[in-house]
Amino acid sequence: MTKYVIAILAFVAIIAGVLLWVGDDIMLTISSSATSGFFEFAPLQVSWQFALLAAVLGTLAMIALWSAFLWLWRLPRRVKSGVGLRRRNRALDAMEEALLAGAEGDVKKARKKAEVARSLIGSTELGRVISALAAEASGDSDVAVEHYQAMLENDKTRATGQRGLAQNMLATGDLPGAIEQSREAYIANPDARWAFDTLFKAEVANHQWTEAAKTLDAGEQRKHIQKNVGRRRRAVLNAAEADRLHDEGQYGPALELAVKATSLAPEFAPATALAAKLYKLQSDPKAASKLIEKSWGQAAHPALSLSFLDLLEGEDQKLRDKRLSALVKQAPNHRETKILLAESHLRNDDAVKAWAILSPLLRETDSPSSRLCLLAAQSEERLNNPTDARLWLQRAAVAPREADWSDLDPSGESFDYTPQDWRRLVFSFGDTGELIHPRFDSRAPLRLPGVGDLTPKAEAPEEADAVEVIEPVNVAEKTIEKRGQPDDPGAAPIKGKDLAERLDSLLDRPKT
Repeated sequence: MTKYVIAILAFVAIIAGVLLWVGDDIMLTISSSATSGFFEFAPLQVSWQFALLAAVLGTLAMIALWSAFLWLWRLPRRVKSGVGLRRRNRALDAMEEALLAGAEGDVKKARKKAEVARSLIGSTELGRVISALAAEASGDSDVAVEHYQAMLENDKTRATGQRGLAQNMLATGDLPGAIEQSREAYIANPDARWAFDTLFKAEVANHQWTEAAKTLDAGEQRKHIQKNVGRRRRAVLNAAEADRLHDEGQYGPALELAVKATSLAPEFAPATALAAKLYKLQSDPKAASKLIEKSWGQAAHPALSLSFLDLLEGEDQKLRDKRLSALVKQAPNHRETKILLAESHLRNDDAVKAWAILSPLLRETDSPSSRLCLLAAQSEERLNNPTDARLWLQRAAVAPREADWSDLDPSGESFDYTPQDWRRLVFSFGDTGELIHPRFDSRAPLRLPGVGDLTPKAEAPEEADAVEVIEPVNVAEKTIEKRGQPDDPGAAPIKGKDLAERLDSLLDRPKT
């Protein structure tokens, strides 16, 4: 504002200076050459000061008149824009109230405010979007779907309608519809992240493993998903398809996919176990052993040890020890490797070596797991300490359950996954690298292995003394019937010598 005042004052000063410089002595004569008519007048004489002042005032008058004319010309538009601004503000308020009412679950208010917003906005497309969002927020999915369906008729809102429909269909279980809408949207716009996510989830939920893998490939190319997550997800999808082909008796294609899954994620034990099983069906135990050894080095898993032992059935003891040694070298310090060695010594009826391995594991915590307690009980039984064996069995009944598989059935499937389990694995293992345990998640009764599980099958009929030990195991099995991990082992500590002292005495004891 100050600069405008200064400019006006400067202009006035300049005019005043000019008028003073001209003075009033010099006259300006105005005459006309016309001899008749309107333009005939006698010569007029005025001072230059008056002429300059009249010119300035005339110019200012013309500027004022022109400004007044423009103001009158623009008045209707300004009035209209003012009314429009107030209308727009009311529409925004109605939109805000509609969305807030939907978030609060007030269906009636959300519908009412959405209708007010639609009438004030004056845009059918935007009004539908607001109405759909308000209905969806308030849980009125039927009304939301109606609005999303209407959006498909306009190219401007078609993608929004497809997104709303696809997500509603996925939530309500209409998987074919969700796949159709999201796939069409993804083809039209490969950069639409929502379309990739919805399409992939719908295909996985519909157990379309091959189609989901193709969608995953497209998503990785567009960087919709991280490489590690994509790699693990693809491994699960290949393993799931391999499992389906295996159930149908197509062992060749199933093996190819299972091996591919193992190469993508060597730490994914279910793929390795399935590939080893398929190799065994094709009479190629050597390839199966190498595959298990590779996975064991990445992530030792008790299910892999069972698969490995299955491959050694019928082999002589020398070959069994050689292959077991090769497996142990892959992860010699891993906890599962130590447990595998302890179980192997128990099978060979060498309880002293088994106890030497178990002793440090049992001392690692005040609450050893039920699996370790059972192995300790079996070791005590083989060492002719039935009282201590029973105490370990009592502790096993209430001991914490291990995070990994600890109740595998040696004669059954390690990973008896249903299509629903594979579906969950795509995201649990794919996103975090975490496996799921169907028996644990379904709250199935815990299975506690008995001594017979660690005994060679050829010697099983001669185990007459095993009955006395298996009976407490059945009691423990009845005790642990539900999911849970109690912190208190629930049994008094074993009386007598310290574990280290007992180990020393056992090592010094001559074998009978």
